[in-house]
Amino acid sequence: MILVTGATGFVGRKVVGALVERGHSVRALVHSRRRAAVLSAHDVDIFEGDVLVPGSLAGACEGVDAVVHLVAVIRENKGESFQQVNYQGTSNLLRAAEQAEVGRFVLASTIGADSGPSIPYLYSRWLAEQETERSPVPHSIVRFSVAFGEGDEFFNMLAAQVKLSPLVAIAGDGAARFQPIAVEDVAMCLVGALERDDVVGRTIEVGGPAFLSYEEIIDLVAETLGARIAKLHVPMVLMRPVAAVMQALMPRPPVTPGQLKLLGVDSSTELDSVQSNFAFAPRPVRDNIGYVARIRLRDALKMNLGIMPARIRDH
Repeated sequence: MILVTGATGFVGRKVVGALVERGHSVRALVHSRRRAAVLSAHDVDIFEGDVLVPGSLAGACEGVDAVVHLVAVIRENKGESFQQVNYQGTSNLLRAAEQAEVGRFVLASTIGADSGPSIPYLYSRWLAEQETERSPVPHSIVRFSVAFGEGDEFFNMLAAQVKLSPLVAIAGDGAARFQPIAVEDVAMCLVGALERDDVVGRTIEVGGPAFLSYEEIIDLVAETLGARIAKLHVPMVLMRPVAAVMQALMPRPPVTPGQLKLLGVDSSTELDSVQSNFAFAPRPVRDNIGYVARIRLRDALKMNLGIMPARIRDH
């Protein structure tokens, strides 16, 4: 039995599907059975719990052979800080896994996780990695660059900006380098880390088959939408107060101050990272983001006002 946390999320759904397809029995940790409806296509054991409630995790880990831990937040909300969810949640789960004598723990992390606290999101990810490495439970850590696929946030939010206006603001110089990887390929890497003994104790970074700057990603999104745009580079010093106001006023702002910091950090690794570590070729982002064309003008308006339409992203 494999326990998957964050099973109803963007990556989690693909991980559950890949595990079931490969013949594994899966237990999905969910906040509510209502949310578990998105997993109805798979025969999985649904367990209600929360990584921030240690008492709920003992039962989740009981009888489990391995854990794939995906729960994390990239924006902070009331009661859901980076420190609480990304770090403490991982620590809680590791303790439960140790007590249940789980045989393998796979942690999904992010390229750029760092010991410096200047970017709290990346720092919380690094803390979670450190906690995983200290645990006696055999582990693997898979760091990945920005993931794309239907229901993603990154590419859909950029498409909403392009759709709404022919003038697109780019925070900073737009030169930070990313290596977009398909969510299905992320799932296969995580399953590979679970199944293979040669990756135990290792931290592996994976990304797609091409490097793209933030500005090049915007160009690719515009090209996919058939939109002609003009780009305006806005200094970070001017963008930060705007992002802070949006964070204070909107339920789900297009960008937060923390995310602005991430736009200045490279998220890339070796181009052959997937091939060399997991022996398959990841799909390119070009010609594989057609889903952004589903965004209508009213969807774009809502998204830029901090309201994510469920038809675009339901979590």
